[in-house]
Amino acid sequence: MKKLFLMIATVALMTACNGNGNGTTSGSTAASGDSTAQAIEQPASGAMEEGSKGPGTLEATNFTIDVPEGWEVTKKSEEELGVKPPEGKVFSFQYSDQANHEQEKQIMMDLKGMKDLGEKQFGDNTYHLYMWEQEFEGTFKALLKIGDGQSGSLEVTCSGLEDANSDVVGQILGNVKIK
Repeated sequence: MKKLFLMIATVALMTACNGNGNGTTSGSTAASGDSTAQAIEQPASGAMEEGSKGPGTLEATNFTIDVPEGWEVTKKSEEELGVKPPEGKVFSFQYSDQANHEQEKQIMMDLKGMKDLGEKQFGDNTYHLYMWEQEFEGTFKALLKIGDGQSGSLEVTCSGLEDANSDVVGQILGNVKIK
């Protein structure tokens, strides 16, 4: 957070010192406003923060997401990332290096009303997909096995998603990269 504020202050200072050389302030003020807005939305390093919109790369400790254009970052922490498409529901990505993939799949199937949709490929990733049909109707879950699956799993959740085959699912799940 400190880096973001430092970067914004630096951009504002550079813009103020730069000027447009014609002695009028209206043009340089507009330019500084635009530069600062871009710096807040998309930091120069390409890294994204909460509240910024894609395109860009959102990073956690063990994985990244290439955020499509117009999607908003809703959460960023070491182990969890959240993104939301325009006019859509939030996709939450939770990484656990302690999770056993087969055990996680069994936990999903033990939940009342859970429907197993099988495996599906998105980009370079193969996920196991699930949908709740009763209590939490419309809640989509996807599990991505990490390595041999003995220690590591990425769980994706989206509540209020009506169709697991929706285009929006394919737009984001294929953009995940494990480090």
